[in-house]
Amino acid sequence: MIAGLLLGATAANLASAVAPDADRLPSYITSISAQLDPRVGQTLSQLGGTGRQLLALRSYVRSASHLAERWSWTREQIEAYEGSTEQRELQQEIDRVRTAFVAANPGFELHVNPQVRSLDAQIEHWNSNNSVAAAAQQIFADAQTLVSSPNFPADRPDQAREALRTFLSRYRPVPTPTIAAPGLSLHGQMRAVDFQVHQRGRIVAGPSTTTIATDWLAAGWAQRLDAAVRAASTRFVGPQTIPAAPWHYTYVPAVVATDGQ
Repeated sequence: MIAGLLLGATAANLASAVAPDADRLPSYITSISAQLDPRVGQTLSQLGGTGRQLLALRSYVRSASHLAERWSWTREQIEAYEGSTEQRELQQEIDRVRTAFVAANPGFELHVNPQVRSLDAQIEHWNSNNSVAAAAQQIFADAQTLVSSPNFPADRPDQAREALRTFLSRYRPVPTPTIAAPGLSLHGQMRAVDFQVHQRGRIVAGPSTTTIATDWLAAGWAQRLDAAVRAASTRFVGPQTIPAAPWHYTYVPAVVATDGQ
């Protein structure tokens, strides 16, 4: 019995030695987020699992200098946008692209979701996206290795926080998530548009990474869409290349003149 107790104690000690501080990751996440925009902490609390939180926090750390200006609109801001001059101008640009596309590709149409992607929708997507799940699993494992290493300053909270923050700022997710961290999506301020190619009500090329090679590249729709965008508008930049999304274009609204100009 004594031998069994000693064996059990040894196993427990080994487990502790392997990952003595891995369970501190949530507290480090809270500490880092407390130094950022208050909306970061509120959003992180709604993300499923430490891995997804770390992955999102990485984006927030890297975007710290412009979080406030990029953060997704509130419900009130979305309501104010509806029917605004800015919304009408975006619709006009989309219509120009549609017209050019249809003229060059008879029998086919372009569809666009005109709705702003709310923060709640972004959180839901983050918690269910497969690429996010895979990248979250990897960053969680890598962060555990970091905080469990002998050189990690676990006994010095401020240094531990900064060490993890530095790790996140330099980290390159594998695989690359196909969506932006909640709050940072350009769709959250209607600064991005996803085009879809339709034919008689059927989606021919849609916003799915699994069909890029077949529907967008092999079938030529990426090139045809890009040709229509470039021919009809100067307000769209793209398509997105990292990660590849041939349907995704950034929208640059007209500069609004300020008083005195």
